[in-house]
Order: sequence, then C-alpha cells, then structure tokens
Amino acid sequence: MNKRLFIVAFTVIVTAGFVAPISLAYLLTKPRVDLNEQVFLMRSVLAAAGIPLPASPAEVVRVFGERAEEAPGKDGGPAYYRIKDGSGGLSGYVFIRSGPGLWGEITAAVGFDRSLQKLTGVDFLKQSETPGLGARISEAWFREQFRGKRGPLAPVAEGQSAGENQFDAITGATLTTGFVKDILNVTFSRVKDLVD
Repeated sequence: MNKRLFIVAFTVIVTAGFVAPISLAYLLTKPRVDLNEQVFLMRSVLAAAGIPLPASPAEVVRVFGERAEEAPGKDGGPAYYRIKDGSGGLSGYVFIRSGPGLWGEITAAVGFDRSLQKLTGVDFLKQSETPGLGARISEAWFREQFRGKRGPLAPVAEGQSAGENQFDAITGATLTTGFVKDILNVTFSRVKDLVD
C-alpha cells in the first residue's frame, strides 16, 4: 500500500514540477502573444486594403486606427473592415474569409475597392500548406497579383500573362491554388450581401 501511495505522490510531484513552469510562462507571455496576434491581423487588413505597411508595430496600430474600422456583417457572421482614405472618406472594404486547404484551414484578408467590384489586395492570415509548394500563397508575388482583379477568378499556368479575372497558379500546388480560387470567388459572390 505504501509503495502505491509513493508512486502516486511521486507522479503528482513530477507532473506539477513540469506543468507549473510551463503554465507560468504561458500566463506571463499571454498578453504579449495576444498583442502580436492583433498586430498581425492589423497588418493583414492594411495589406489587403493596399495601404503601405509601416515597419514598427506601434506604427501599424496607429495607421490601422486611422484608416480602418470594424463593422459587423449583415449575416451576423465575421466582421468586415471599412477602409478610409487619407481624408476619412470610404475607400474600400476588407473581409476575413476562410475555407479549406490541403492540410488545414486557409484564412485570408480579402480587400475590395469602394464599388465592391475589384480587389485591392489579398493577404493570408493562416495556412498550413506544404512548404515550397502550396505555402507559396504567402509569398509577395502571389499575393500582389490580385490587386485590381475582378471576379470570378480563374487560375492560369504560373508565369503566363494573366487577364483581369485570371491569376498565376502555383506550379505543383494545383489543389491549394483551387482552394484559394474558391475562397476568393465565394467572397466575390457574397460580398454585397455582407455589407450594410
């Protein structure tokens, strides 16, 4: 009986010894992690809106405060952001939209001009695609090509000159390219229903 109590007590002490420092580190760093996540979201919204990104996190927060305002969607779903020009007038919108990817969910910030007809940009907040293939959706060349595009979008072979409703696919990442296309086209089809 004493041997069993010793094993239980030893297990509890060892577990507490490992869990306590990890829990303490989590609690001490949580506010910083939350702030970094907010700045990351703000950067994505600004990038999708076509606003040049400041270098420092403090500047990102300042520019975001001046140029973006959160608004609830009509469907009660995820919020969207109204983007203001330099004088405070409405210049566009950014929507946070998600869809399936090859290995997990892809979440994108999708920016539209004021007329909701053309993209001002796309930035990816979350993706777990294959490094060197599908993960290339986070590369600047891929994201930047969407500025000024109109939907519905269709991919063309990487490196080909793309028209107003076409974008360069990623060679070797056909499924990921298709998932991005679907996220953007669904956003195009629903965008007017989401704005009040």
